Amino acid sequence: MPSGLHARSHTYYKRLVLGYLLFCLAALFCFSHRVSAETEPVVGEPDSHEVYLKLKKGERVWKDKVYVAPQQPTVYLTFDDGPSKLTGQVLDILQQEEVKATFFVLGQQVEAYPDLVKRAVAEGHAIGNHTYNHVYGELYKGFSSFWQQIERTEDILAETVDIRPSLIRAPGGTFGNFDAFYFYYLDQAGYEVHDWHIDSGDSKRVGVPAAEIIQTVRKGPFPDELIVLMHDGTGHEQTVKALPEIIRLFKEKGYVFAVLQPSVQPKHFTVGKVQQPRPSSEAGYEKQLAEARVHELAMSALEQSRHAQQAADQVNPSDSSPIIQETDGGVSTSAVVGTKGSLLLANHTRSAAVPLEVLLGRKSLKLDTEHYRFKDGHYQVPLRQLVESLGGDIQWRGEQRTAVAHYGLHTLEYDFARQELRIRDYGITTTIHLPQMELQEGTVYVPLRGTLDKLGIGIAAYGPEDGIIKVHVGMNLRL
Repeated sequence: MPSGLHARSHTYYKRLVLGYLLFCLAALFCFSHRVSAETEPVVGEPDSHEVYLKLKKGERVWKDKVYVAPQQPTVYLTFDDGPSKLTGQVLDILQQEEVKATFFVLGQQVEAYPDLVKRAVAEGHAIGNHTYNHVYGELYKGFSSFWQQIERTEDILAETVDIRPSLIRAPGGTFGNFDAFYFYYLDQAGYEVHDWHIDSGDSKRVGVPAAEIIQTVRKGPFPDELIVLMHDGTGHEQTVKALPEIIRLFKEKGYVFAVLQPSVQPKHFTVGKVQQPRPSSEAGYEKQLAEARVHELAMSALEQSRHAQQAADQVNPSDSSPIIQETDGGVSTSAVVGTKGSLLLANHTRSAAVPLEVLLGRKSLKLDTEHYRFKDGHYQVPLRQLVESLGGDIQWRGEQRTAVAHYGLHTLEYDFARQELRIRDYGITTTIHLPQMELQEGTVYVPLRGTLDKLGIGIAAYGPEDGIIKVHVGMNLRL
């Protein structure tokens, strides 16, 4: 072969190989970018306008949450539309069978039968919110009407049994009634909406016979974790009659009975075509979203306050001083105060009453009462100890008055000179102005839950155990 032709052939070959390599690299980059885009956690708050557009198209948008799967087959018996004169009979059967259930109550029925709700709570059953009056025409003409009924019933339950349930069931179920906005607002407000796996059929017409109710339940399905819909409202005498056999059926199948709680993954129906047209302007969306987030903040603070008080009571049962107190001038030592129709947050730092332990797999971070605080409804912990316990590292840049925490691909920069937090993930920087952070005597204190969330970690469960507040850490997950 002539040398010129050989040189040209060699050059062509090199270009061919180089082109092929560049093609492979480009394909690899596109694939990895796609995987990254699909799997990376969202950094900071999602863009509100983008969320609005997704919701308008019917797409559901959720917060990341942690759910705990039961270790054995578990059934959740649920009763809607009560309490009524029949609820006492249902409670008698549950007590005889040593079974716990969940009651989704109507506000107007709680007003009529307050003692039955008190009995249900005293006997260890869970309470959920089923709106105030169950009238579809009011509830599903627009979310504000649904929201008002949820809040009204919540206030009634707070006054009657001192609870504000996070569990909600939509009258008639969510299919054909809820749109993506309904789901989103309630999720942002800190609620869990529960449909069901098995409808007992006890309300498909008046007077459904007990035998038919039992036969409907027998048809299943029977997954390892399932929710059964029944009713204890007026006119459901046959449900009461069928209940012992239904309980026996699940016992024979090896199920245990439990109550619904926030750690239980909810059952959601698909979004069907809504029965009533409803407005969805972006201005209305922003207003409702703001109300939902205020509610979630208040409920979170209330929950943590109660956990702290429970832990304190275990350590010092004689100390009966409440977390919630009022003076003539307003709120004094409260973290959260329930008021008629609303929740009031009070800025208050409460000294830690019991030790705190954060369980991090095989490791744990133990903080005595002097090394963490409880402020504004949040556990605040030393940033250095938290990050180093996770296996990360932290630096203090004195001239910039900035603490820099590294954990995996996450970097958090707490800038006290500018009063901002910069979150760096995958080359993206998000800045939060006036974040929750404090520098006290050389120690940086940060909110426990919020900091773990920013590091891609979630809290699976927390509460008092043996006189210690124990926080179980898990990965954020929504299936």
